[in-house]
Amino acid sequence: MAISTPKTFGIELTTSAQRIMADVVPVGKVRHFTMVQCTSIDASNDALATVRWLDASNSNAANPLLSQATVTAKDVIPAIVGAFSLEAGDDFEALASAAGDIHVTTVYYDEDVV
Repeated sequence: MAISTPKTFGIELTTSAQRIMADVVPVGKVRHFTMVQCTSIDASNDALATVRWLDASNSNAANPLLSQATVTAKDVIPAIVGAFSLEAGDDFEALASAAGDIHVTTVYYDEDVV
């Protein structure tokens, strides 16, 4: 069973949903997340973060992990506690209440499906 080298992906959020990993989960893989965090990059204003995964096996139904959670200015909050996995075709996205106020970082690796 092949496991890929862990990848770190980060993006500054806007008010529109954006993918928070390099690509959708490839066919024949399971993607394991070891960290997802939302960091305030605005020194004076709080902002709201929404983080959700899209289930490819259910018409890309949105499944929230955070829903308009407050990220206090100069602070960070976890979007997951413990490990989290997605299957082939699933996607992962996030948005903020104000563009440029939140940066999201994910750390993940892919594993072959047996």
